[in-house]
Amino acid sequence: MALIEKMEKYPDAMRTSGRREIEQAKRAGVPAYYVDPALGDGIIKELPDGTRQRIQPRGDEDVVVEILAPAPR
Repeated sequence: MALIEKMEKYPDAMRTSGRREIEQAKRAGVPAYYVDPALGDGIIKELPDGTRQRIQPRGDEDVVVEILAPAPR
């Protein structure tokens, strides 16, 4: 089963897994990158301190397009 099919079939499990991976990245002190339709289009970069940014990748850089409200705790 392809990843997209799993996402459609098990959306709650995918959300839980995604949240777990974000928390793991934050504990490791690195940003997490993800897409969240609830936050609109684009790539979200969540920093270890909870700051969220909408970014546009440009080469080796992340260009911040918008600063989002911190993630709820």
